[in-house]
Formats: sequence, C-alpha cells, structure tokens
Amino acid sequence: MNDQEQQKMFAVLEQQKLHQQRVDGVLKIVLPVVAFLLAMICANFNILSTLGTIIMMTLAFWMVAIQRKVLWHWATIVIVYCLADNLYSYSNGFNLEAFGRQCGTMILFLWIIGIGRPYIDRWLMKK
Repeated sequence: MNDQEQQKMFAVLEQQKLHQQRVDGVLKIVLPVVAFLLAMICANFNILSTLGTIIMMTLAFWMVAIQRKVLWHWATIVIVYCLADNLYSYSNGFNLEAFGRQCGTMILFLWIIGIGRPYIDRWLMKK
C-alpha cells in the first residue's frame, strides 16, 4: 500500500469517527427520552418502580448504544432488575403478567437499540 492510499484510508476513518460522534450526540438526547416514555408504559404501579425503570433503561441504553458494551451482559442485568422490581412491587408474591410486560418491553427495546446501532452508523456513512 502506498502513501496516497494510506492517506485516503485515514481520511475515510476520520470521516467515520465524525459520523459516529454525531450519532452519539443525537443518542445522548434521544435515549433518555425513549427510556422515560417506555418506563411510563412498562413500570409497575409505584413511584420507586417508575424511577428505577427510567434509571435502569437509560443506563442500559447508554452502555449498549454509546459505550458499546456487551448486549448479553446488559440484558442479564435488566432481567435481574425486573425480577427484583417485581418482587419489591408485589410483596405478596410474584406477578408473572407484570414481569412479562416490564421485562419483555425493556429487553425488546434494548435489543433494538443494541443491534440497530451499527446499522445507523452505516446508514449515515452512505449519505
């Protein structure tokens, strides 16, 4: 590879880095809003569950989409949170319907964000 090809490759990599920084900037605003809206749908019926779900979803979205951490690890953390929240919210027992709603929604959107991020990057590079 000659020097001209290397310079061209470095320019493309620099452009890719700028696009990823733009996507990160947009996601830093969009992801907490999405987490808030989803928490209103899937949280259990108490204020601590709602606040905890907002915090958990924002943190999980941030780690998976912006920090690019392992999706499986954060999916496991979300499942453990949903179990703990369900046991706290329904102290008289385990409510399977509420767990399915909360955990299913959180995991589904976490996977959409985690799997969709590389596609968003590629889509913006083409434009």
